[in-house]
Amino acid sequence: MLEALGLSTAESQVYQLLVGSGRFPVDRLEQRSGLTGAQLEQAVAALAVKGLVTLTDDLPAQLIPAPPDIAGETLLLARMNELQSAKGVLQRLTKEYREALRPAALEEIAEIVPAEALAQRYEQLQLRARREVLRFDAPPYLLIEEFNVAELEQLAVGVRFRTVYDRAAIEGYAVQLEIRRYMDAGEQARVLARLPVKLIIVDRSTAMLAVRTDDGRPPGAVVQIHQGPLLDALVALFELVWVTALPLDPSPGETHRGELSGSDIHLLLLLLSGLTDDAIARLMGIGKRTVNRRVRGLMDLAGASSRMELGWHACERGWVTAGDLDGLQPPCIGQDT
Repeated sequence: MLEALGLSTAESQVYQLLVGSGRFPVDRLEQRSGLTGAQLEQAVAALAVKGLVTLTDDLPAQLIPAPPDIAGETLLLARMNELQSAKGVLQRLTKEYREALRPAALEEIAEIVPAEALAQRYEQLQLRARREVLRFDAPPYLLIEEFNVAELEQLAVGVRFRTVYDRAAIEGYAVQLEIRRYMDAGEQARVLARLPVKLIIVDRSTAMLAVRTDDGRPPGAVVQIHQGPLLDALVALFELVWVTALPLDPSPGETHRGELSGSDIHLLLLLLSGLTDDAIARLMGIGKRTVNRRVRGLMDLAGASSRMELGWHACERGWVTAGDLDGLQPPCIGQDT
């Protein structure tokens, strides 16, 4: 076991023999250890250098072992320092290895966006869009802005914006006012309980991606991704999430669905998205008591004893259908209360 401290097998054998015997004559050590003269001489010399034994001037000379707790601790600390230095060398070599293997054209696939340039790059990406902008909107936010002016300008000239909001992103009153403004301008908006990343894709030709953090701190890096398989995968991810998320308003043009009005359908969709009653009330422009009363009315109509059961009945009765997930026109939050 002492080999872990940097001792050879012979050194370990001699030291353990000495520790168990105390002072020991050198001339008797060869017979007791089973080592040859050359091996023994080399082992004793190495142990002396490491501070594990002392050779007396007596005739015959005596070997005195150092206390294992003191001498061993010194060796252990020295070994730990060596291992720490080796770790640093390995880290440097790993960096060199990765840089050597990195494709020369890696910058054509992705690049890190400097924090100082993030706001400008985000605005530029949106303004260069000619057809469509896809977004995952989730906290924590990298930029602090009252309104996304670039989106409003692009919506005004016909660029299509589709945004999936993380549920946590639309709980606040100020954020809801901001989202309503985008939706009134033409944004198609849906909500999901939790989004895995923060993402914007422009014309399916470039994207910016940031991995979410759970501790409320902004991500350490934002990556801009150019055309290629990675971008194709992100577009596919967006489309999968889009069909899974619930719209913040029912399909346009539907003023009723069987027994329900468009406002009832709107309320159901917001309820199924997991929003609180306070958030639903603010989004629909009605009071919280009105939300509770109308939810109670829907439960009575469906014969449901709980809100969870109401969701099941809503699907069974066709109040909420796949068509709600395909609405492509601007929603009308707050228009029907």
